[in-house]
Amino acid sequence: MDATIYVPDIECDSCVKLITKRLESQKGVTDFEVDEGAVIVEYDDAAVKADAIVGLIRKDGFRASLAPFDRKSLGERWRDFRENKSKYAIERDGIVYALSAFVFLLLVEAIAYVGFFDTIPGFLSHYGWWLLYLDITVVSVGLGLWHISAYRARMTCMVGMMLGMTVGMQAGMMLGAVVGATNGFFIGSMAGMLVGVFTGVVAGKGCGVMGTMQGMMAGLMGGTMGPMISVMMFSDHLLWFMPFYMAINVAIMAGMSYMVYEEMVEGKEVFRQPLDFLTFVSACIIIAAVFVIIMVYGPKAPLFAV
Repeated sequence: MDATIYVPDIECDSCVKLITKRLESQKGVTDFEVDEGAVIVEYDDAAVKADAIVGLIRKDGFRASLAPFDRKSLGERWRDFRENKSKYAIERDGIVYALSAFVFLLLVEAIAYVGFFDTIPGFLSHYGWWLLYLDITVVSVGLGLWHISAYRARMTCMVGMMLGMTVGMQAGMMLGAVVGATNGFFIGSMAGMLVGVFTGVVAGKGCGVMGTMQGMMAGLMGGTMGPMISVMMFSDHLLWFMPFYMAINVAIMAGMSYMVYEEMVEGKEVFRQPLDFLTFVSACIIIAAVFVIIMVYGPKAPLFAV
């Protein structure tokens, strides 16, 4: 007998080799052809069933089905999100967690200002906008990592590399730009590079060394590019530039979360285990506090000499 198994996650030669290795070792599979988006299999029905072959392919993190996959448009996804609340329970929780964490960060920083920072001359004019952008960075990158870790699922090499690249690059660029604007290129680069590399590795390690390396490279580039942008543009409408810069970075992180659901979750059997609300918010506050201390008390560039 023969069957067409639809596998939309076939994206490179590594995917083909992995599926080929699986099918070659499967008893009852007499012949097969791995094509773009599908695997055509000839098999002995007495030795193996088509559903078992589908399950074999799924073990390596691929979506696989005997029926074609329908990829939803943005409009269809939004309608599905509104109408099927239980299906997107983790995503809905993530939105609530992120908004709550952002409010908590603003509240904690307001208390810190009244209690400590109001004695620093010109504190708000020097740091006000950058603390806001720090909060946006911490929450958006934190939410991205939270969303990835909420699902225990195998991922393809391409997905893993995309996750590592996106998180590493955006974390490095966003944090590097913020710290660089308040502490100069060296401190901004060190902060952006180290955080970008770390978060890139965490995001991409699910697919092994390829995702890990992609995350490290992206973090290295983003972490040095971010402070370069803020330092070079400081005398040329930097504060007008930053809202657009941060909004685009946040949009990229949102797109990554969209990809997480579409590529890692939908149509797959996944184990859901997200971090709880208190842990997420506490982590955001602690991380933000560390960088507030660096921004305010660390070595500062002449840009903000007071």
